[in-house]
Formats: sequence, structure tokens, C-alpha cells
Amino acid sequence: MKVLLATDCSQQAAAAAGYLQSLKFTAPISLTIITALGDPYGSSPESTQHWFPELLRQERARAETHQAELATQLRDRCTRIDTICRPGHPVKIVLGEAADLDCDLIVIGARGHSFLGRLLIGSVSDSIATHAKCSVLVVRPPKDDEDKRDRDPDRANHILVGYDSSNASREAVEEIASLDWDPETEVELLSVAPIYDYLLGNGLSTAAIANEEEIFKEMKQGGDEMKHRIEAVLPKTQSVIMHDQRVGDAIADLAEKSGSDLVVVGDSGHSLLDDFLLGSTTKYVLRHAPCSVWISRHHRTSSDEGTAETNANDASK
Repeated sequence: MKVLLATDCSQQAAAAAGYLQSLKFTAPISLTIITALGDPYGSSPESTQHWFPELLRQERARAETHQAELATQLRDRCTRIDTICRPGHPVKIVLGEAADLDCDLIVIGARGHSFLGRLLIGSVSDSIATHAKCSVLVVRPPKDDEDKRDRDPDRANHILVGYDSSNASREAVEEIASLDWDPETEVELLSVAPIYDYLLGNGLSTAAIANEEEIFKEMKQGGDEMKHRIEAVLPKTQSVIMHDQRVGDAIADLAEKSGSDLVVVGDSGHSLLDDFLLGSTTKYVLRHAPCSVWISRHHRTSSDEGTAETNANDASK
């Protein structure tokens, strides 16, 4: 498994490394630690040409020292660790390297615990999470000392998964369940059944009410089936279903109320427009969840592999 850890030498980046260290992947991990040093030449070459080379040298030395510390911290978890340190815009550097390495997961720290900080996340982590072709883990550590006393900040004790029985959400659950979690880890599979405005004339449409109840029933059945499927590896799993008009709101609100350490959502987008928007639900959760967020794109890899296999079979006929 190929993992890319993006670091800017900040406390948030160190927290992301600690979180990665706590994850017990069952597959061997090949880790690349990457730092982008910035490149002001492109915006203002005349004003930076005298002092930037020296600043770049200093920043490279600082980044390499930081990367060496992280490599030492994570070496027991990885079969191989490489480091990359180069000038350029962080988003471009990280996404480019992730594509070149064909990474399975990007890990990056988030900034800010305030409402505004959670809304904006930070342009770098937000852009990387939005445009990456692989899964992305945005790490947001506990916000205060009380949280840190109650739980291990580098370990997920309570995982909330947005689940709607779609291929994206099923693969998201499978991706998370493939890790070796503590048996005491609590998992909630949250299905959000839609509420529609069916006020027609003098009252509600009987057919509409029946359709809404049928959707609720199907979502509950899907959640229960997935719960039974993963109980062997995550015994403290429960399926939760609720009515709400806004799925993203429901996921973020439950994460807040239940004290979740990690929210997992599957990104179902495939088109360029989907990649740009990320999907309203996934984007909302990424920006509003009070904890770390794992955006799973494992289903894309599975689909690509299936397509490639089909094409190969067709070509051989």
C-alpha cells in the first residue's frame, strides 16, 4: 500500500503523522513524506530573486530535519520510507506526486478548530482533498486538553461512517474495515433517509408517504446487512438511520453529538464537475465535521481495475 504523508513542518502535520502511526494497516506500507517549499518566483520574480535562494536553503534544511524525525517515528510501521522536498505550490506538488506514485492514500493535517477554521479547513488540505484521485485522510486532532485527557488523540475510539448502500459507501466501509482496529472501537453506520416536501393541495400525497417509508425500510436493511458483514472485525458496530433533508448536516451533527474521532465518507464523483465540487455531502462533512475525516475513493480503484480487466479480456478474444 502506497501512502503519501504531506507535511509543512507544523504541529498539524506532526499530529497527522501521529495519527498515521496509530493506524494498523494489514498490507505492507510504502511511505513517502513530502514537503513543498513554495515558489514565489512565479508571482514576483524581481522582488524575490535576491533573498529567495537563501530562504529556500534554510527551509529545505528545516524540512529535511523534520522529515527525518517523522521517518524515525514511522519506520516501525513501514517497509520503506522515502522523502521528497522540492520548491513549488503545495497542492500542485502533492497531487502531482500522488498521481506519479499511484498512491492509495494521502494523509494531511487540517488547520483550525473554530467554526471559521473548520469551514475553511485551510486552502491546501481542502484543495488536496477535493482534487485527489485516491483516498484522503484529513487529520484534525482533539481541540482541547479535556478531549486529550478522555482519549488517545492519535487513535480512533469512535468512527462514524456515512452509509447509503451505494458502491462508494460500501467500498468506504470495506476500506476502513481492512485495517486492524482495537476491538473496543465503536462504529456507527449512519444512513440518512431523505425528507421530501410533499405538500400538495390539501395535504400529503399518500403515494409520496409510502415511497418515503419504502426508502427508509431499504436503507435500514442495507445498514443492518453491512453491520452484520463487518461485526467479525468491528464487533461494536451499530447501524443508525434517521430522517433529515440534508445528509451532510446529519453526519456532521451526529459526529459532534457522539464525540466521533473519525468520520468516513465515500466520494462518488467521477466527472470533472464532480471532482471540482467533490459532492455536496462530502464537501460539507469535510468542512464541518469536528474531527478527522477520511474521504474514501477506494471504489474508483476497484472500478478502474475491473474496467482494465474487462478491456484486457475483450482484447484477447
